[in-house]
Order: sequence, then structure tokens, then C-alpha cells
Amino acid sequence: MTGGRFIIDTTRCMGCKGCQVACQQWNSLTSEDTTFTGSYTNPPDMSGTNLTVVKFKEAEIAGKLKFLFFKDQCRHCEGAWCKQACPRYAIEKLPSGIVRINPALCDPNLCSALPVKPCQSACPFNVPKYQYVKNGSTVTAKMIKCHLCSNRLGNLDLPAASRKPACMVTCPPGIMGGGAPADLWWTKAVNYVKSLRSSGKFPNATIYPHQNGPWGPTHVIWILAENSSVYGLPGYGY
Repeated sequence: MTGGRFIIDTTRCMGCKGCQVACQQWNSLTSEDTTFTGSYTNPPDMSGTNLTVVKFKEAEIAGKLKFLFFKDQCRHCEGAWCKQACPRYAIEKLPSGIVRINPALCDPNLCSALPVKPCQSACPFNVPKYQYVKNGSTVTAKMIKCHLCSNRLGNLDLPAASRKPACMVTCPPGIMGGGAPADLWWTKAVNYVKSLRSSGKFPNATIYPHQNGPWGPTHVIWILAENSSVYGLPGYGY
């Protein structure tokens, strides 16, 4: 596996949503209509104007109520299934492993007459989005998803400390990290999970998504406090 890995340690996430706000600001994305549905997850999912959403999950673990957080976003699959499915060749995969959409080539209305577009059908994690609701009306935009702020990486107009994803820069507890080569950071993640389990604090800690799943290796991985099924995530963990 070439390129690097981006690791999100949810065991240290405080659910502040700073990453969510920073993402919208850097990408100049508008707000969308939201309603309170009984969960702090808001909006309920990624959309045509939200590349990442912090999801809140209440779960009873060993007789105790726990609040679990999950920063949902594109997994940047090594196989880049969305890229392979795109009929307009609007999706590219960089040597770093980042998979991004070229808005100049993307046109959801032209790529398919169906409401679910080819890149969406091909994604095992239901990530790409192109619609959102604003002022009561559905807005159809270009297909979007996390691009790991590829326009910040190596950007000499930014301070050196800011040449990384906006979510990573803004995160108060610093739960995001990683780098290249990908295999080295996978090994570090595995060793970290082993230490979490052995400490007794997070006996069910796991890595998500599993790198031997049908979707294949991913360049973004999560350290979860519990099994991925507790979070209700598609796929399963290591």
C-alpha cells in the first residue's frame, strides 16, 4: 500500500465539533436546515454541504451509559471505488492515497438520471453527497466528500503548522495524526490498540475499518473505544 495514513483516535474525542466547523470554514461551505431529533448529532449525516459530521452514540457498556463519538468522513479507500465508478472521470487518486473529486468535471445531473449516482452506489460507506436542504428547499450541488484538505498540504501560503487538514489543526485534544509510509502507521495503530486493551481502560478498543474487508485497505482509519457494531457503522473493525 503506497502513500500515508490518517488516524483518528476517538477514545480521546470530546465531541466539540470543532473539526466540523473548521471543515466548513476552510471549504467555504454554507449551512443547511437542521432539526433536533433527540441526538447531538447535527446534521444527522454528511451532505452536499458537510464533508464531515461528528456522530454521537449513547450505548450501555458493562452496565454503564457511555457517550461515544465518531468523526464520520471519507475513508479514502486504496481501491478508490468511487473513482472507478465515475462516468465523467471526475474523481482522482493522488500518490498520497487521497481520493478527491474535481468539481470542474463533476455534474451529478449529467452522470446519471437516477437519484443515487454511480460513485455513491460504489462507496461501501455511503460517503459522497450532492444534495442538502436550505430554507426548506432541496439544493443540488456538485458531488462532494472529504479530500483531506489536499489544498492545504504543502501550501506555502500557510504557516508550516497549518499545512495539514483543517480538522487536524483545530482539534483541541489533538486526536488526529499519521503520515507515511502507510504500513508503518498501521503498525503504530495496532500497537496503540493493544496498549489500550491491556490497560483495561478500553478493553474492547479496535481499529476501523478492517483492512481485510471487501472494501480493502483505507488511508483513513479510526481507533474506536468499542466494537464498530456499537457505533452502528457500516463494515466492521480489526
